[in-house]
Amino acid sequence: MKFAALFVLFANAFSAGMMFLASVFISRYGGKELFGFFSVVLGVVMVGAKTTTLGLDVAIVRFLPKYRSEGAGRASSGIQRFAIATTILCSLTGAAAFAVMLHFGRGFSWDIAFAASMSLPLAALLAVFQNIIRANGNVSRAVVGEVVVRPASFMFCIVAIQFFLSPGIGLFWISLAYSAALALALSAAFALVVVQGQINWTGPILLRAGQLREWLSHGLNLLLSESATVLLNQAPILLAGLLLSAAQAGEMSAIIRLAMLVIFALTAVQSIITPFLSKAMTDGNRHELQALVARASAFTMLVAVPVCGGFIVLAPLLLSFFGEGYDEAVPLLRIMLVAYFLYASAGPAIALLTMTGQHKIARQVVCWAAVILIVAGAAAMLWAGLAMAVWVTAGVIAIYPHVLAMFCRKTLGVDPTVFSLRFLVR
Repeated sequence: MKFAALFVLFANAFSAGMMFLASVFISRYGGKELFGFFSVVLGVVMVGAKTTTLGLDVAIVRFLPKYRSEGAGRASSGIQRFAIATTILCSLTGAAAFAVMLHFGRGFSWDIAFAASMSLPLAALLAVFQNIIRANGNVSRAVVGEVVVRPASFMFCIVAIQFFLSPGIGLFWISLAYSAALALALSAAFALVVVQGQINWTGPILLRAGQLREWLSHGLNLLLSESATVLLNQAPILLAGLLLSAAQAGEMSAIIRLAMLVIFALTAVQSIITPFLSKAMTDGNRHELQALVARASAFTMLVAVPVCGGFIVLAPLLLSFFGEGYDEAVPLLRIMLVAYFLYASAGPAIALLTMTGQHKIARQVVCWAAVILIVAGAAAMLWAGLAMAVWVTAGVIAIYPHVLAMFCRKTLGVDPTVFSLRFLVR
């Protein structure tokens, strides 16, 4: 687990670094308008990818370890194939709707709409295959496609387009480059699943009605909570693009994406410990649950403290990389950095709730947080502009993870926050 944690940490650091460089490249060579367009498209793709899996991608991580312990191999293979087929159908439908919206609603040409919308099914399928790998205990291999292949391929594509294929990166080329990067990442994840023989592709799909209901019920709750979690990070960018301008969406994107680097270690840790949390809960081992989240919190804060502190000091320099017009956002970036630091201090609360059967509580908290953020953020943008929207976003981001942590202590008797470090001292 330690090797996997280190690998995932450095892989996420690599992904964050490459996507930061890609964002800077797009903003400098394409301008704030293009960067804003890409940020909005990326936000829609991230939300759509979560929605069109119907939550079954995360349910795979919850139930496959359980089925293996019960010897229900055929059921586990059947549900994986069911999840893949469902995701293909829903994501292609979502991609068609996204393309129509871009063409008729926003006036983009069909080639731009098609190039952008194809990212949605590719991202959704990537999530499913990664969680199939993760559920089989290969947490380090599971992230290869998403955090290594995708950002490296995207950076390579946009550099090649700018200097070799086109006089400049535009809306079509940037959309095509991201779809190509996702296709390569999906190919890598699919190859790992096939090579390791993790799915029986030819046997009958043997699923009892009770098993299917259990998966869909769990998946629906996870669909709402996972989609709401993505919305909490992407809604400010989408709202800025819808209510303000593409340039201000680019500014909000720069703030959010830099601030989210504070929690990249938490993201890495949650992707690692989810199958172990599920197993510990299945075994009824509450001591192991506490030990897992305490180590996760320690790992998270080990990264969050220096990143947050360094970024607060270097905020003017970091924003200057994006080009001219970002210097006014320095105070806003510092506000958001503090908010995400408080987010990190809550530890892996949402992973703990969703992997231990308390997914309904997680759903309610995260969905209400998303609704508050969207409504209050939209009102703030319309009445007071970008700065007030940043304050609203920071407030929601800082508070809702600690509400989740409170329910972890209340329902499970497990403290996931930074205060859980006391258990390591003991």
